[in-house]
Amino acid sequence: FSVVQPFYFKKEYKGRINELNFIKYLEQKSSSIDWWFKNGDAGKEYYCLKYFNTGKKEESLFYPDWIIKFKDGRIGIFDTKSGNTAQNPEGSAKGLADKLKDLNSKGGNYIGGLVVLENNQWYYFNNEKYLLEKDNDADKFK
Repeated sequence: FSVVQPFYFKKEYKGRINELNFIKYLEQKSSSIDWWFKNGDAGKEYYCLKYFNTGKKEESLFYPDWIIKFKDGRIGIFDTKSGNTAQNPEGSAKGLADKLKDLNSKGGNYIGGLVVLENNQWYYFNNEKYLLEKDNDADKFK
């Protein structure tokens, strides 16, 4: 249930198939999700946060892919990853984890992290240290 209706998707871009799969997953979870929003990747009209880009060695802006409103009141901020972006998120995991801590310290009810599809199951990494390995700290996406 996209909060924006009608919802349009770009015809071609890197990561499109992964994001389409995530939308299908979200639509199947409609009993626990009020709405989802596919964030843009540039411009002041979309949600972004500052983080230290470890590849460029400088402060950068990060536009998380998804904002999700859960029926239990939580707000989720997630970024889907696959392929090379799943192997090396260049500091975005820490930037998002820091932002979630900040929002929650101010009384918010936020969850989130980097999301990957592994073995037909979506997992999210909700900590600063992001490692795509079999023995990791990932949670099943609920």
